[in-house]
Amino acid sequence: MTGPTLLRCPACGTVFRGPATLPAHRRVRCGVCSEVFAAPADDDAWAPSGAPARPAYVSRRQVAVAGGARGLWRGALVALLTLTLLGQVAWLARQRLATVPVLRPVVAAVCPHLGCRLPPFRDLQAIRVDEARITSHPDYTQALLVVATVVNSAPLAQPWPRLALALTGVDGAVVAERVFEPAEYLPAERQGEGDFAPGSAVEIRLPLADPGTQAAGFRLNWY
Repeated sequence: MTGPTLLRCPACGTVFRGPATLPAHRRVRCGVCSEVFAAPADDDAWAPSGAPARPAYVSRRQVAVAGGARGLWRGALVALLTLTLLGQVAWLARQRLATVPVLRPVVAAVCPHLGCRLPPFRDLQAIRVDEARITSHPDYTQALLVVATVVNSAPLAQPWPRLALALTGVDGAVVAERVFEPAEYLPAERQGEGDFAPGSAVEIRLPLADPGTQAAGFRLNWY
């Protein structure tokens, strides 16, 4: 092939003027879509036919618009895939996310639409004892009475926990222990409360058999 000739890109259909002299490998690059193809030996096979062909000239604005549209579609696809991935991670970790006070309202609002149920919020470390003392029981002999003020410092309400009261010896070993259900340690005026409200306090009174001189201290644990 000698002299400039018209070539048609097999990828995008653009017709453009080829170089005056083709290299030995006869491969050329389309200036519009960057497709690399081999120019055929038969020039007439690549000349424009009667069917309308894509114009050889494409303005920079057209190229920019086409590139911008592809970029928008690519960005939208990446965003969709990212949201899908985040949704899957959130679904798998929904139980753990529900334990985070800031995130729990969001998870609780979305979960019914996804067919899942959240467990009750629990943060036993947020239940603290502000004041506690142990004395002889005023009504029974050979019995002790533990009086404690308990506060829920968590930002959310949580179910009343089970309470374990242990008497310990001088070496810290447990010499007597009893586990109390909420109905056993809550005062009568608090029995109707469904959950331990955030920031609220309750005074509890726990009777326990007196183990004698073996007991030197006590501790409270929540379950």
